[in-house]
Amino acid sequence: MGFFYSKKFVRIEHMIKAVIFDYGGVLKKEFPLPMEIIEIYGIAEEELLSLKNETIPLHRLLNQGRIIERDYWQEISKAIKKPMPKDWEKLSREIYEKYFSLETELLKFARDLKKLGLKVAVLSNIAEFQAEIIRKHAGYEGFDIVVLSYEEKTDKPEKDIYLSTIKRLKVKPRECIFIDDRERNLLPAEELGMKTVLAKNTKQIIKDVRAMIKS
Repeated sequence: MGFFYSKKFVRIEHMIKAVIFDYGGVLKKEFPLPMEIIEIYGIAEEELLSLKNETIPLHRLLNQGRIIERDYWQEISKAIKKPMPKDWEKLSREIYEKYFSLETELLKFARDLKKLGLKVAVLSNIAEFQAEIIRKHAGYEGFDIVVLSYEEKTDKPEKDIYLSTIKRLKVKPRECIFIDDRERNLLPAEELGMKTVLAKNTKQIIKDVRAMIKS
C-alpha cells in the first residue's frame, strides 16, 4: 500500500476517483461453465456446450431478474431433456457454495484503495441466489456501492448498467477504472470514457490498476 504515500498520490487523486470491480472471475474465482447445471443433471461439459444456444439466454434472463428461479430450472430441464430435480433449490446453492472461493488479496487491495480516498464499487452480472451466498460470506462488505444485474433488471454489456453505476458513484466516466474478465464487458466502459483492465489474475490486476493510478 506504500506506493500511494507520496506527492504523486496528491497529484493524481483528482484524475482517478473510483475503481469498479466485476465479481465472478475477478473478486471471486469463476468456472467457465455453470457447475450447478453440470452437477445437478450429471452431464459432461461438452454436452452443456452443445446446448449453449438454449441455456445461455436463460442464464442471462436469470441474471437480469426477468425470470424466476423455478422457471429457469424448468426451462433448463427442457433444454437438457432431463427431469427437473425436486430439490433443485437446495442443490443449486450447495453446488455454488462448494466451488465458492474469494480472491482475498484482491479484496484487500480494494479496501486499501478505499483507505486512500478512492471509491470502490462492484458491478456484477449475477443471479439473486448467488448474491445471497456472497453476502453470507461478507463478500460485498467494504464497497461504496454494489450494482447487481438482477436488481437492475439489465446486465453487462448493456450501457444502462454502467451509467447507473457512474451515477451512483457521483463521478465522471474518465475518473473511473473498470475491471472485468470479459472483453465484451469492457467495450461499453471504454466507449463511455472509462479506463479498463482485462482481468487475467490477481497480480496482473493490481499491477495494472496501480500503473493507471500513478500515471
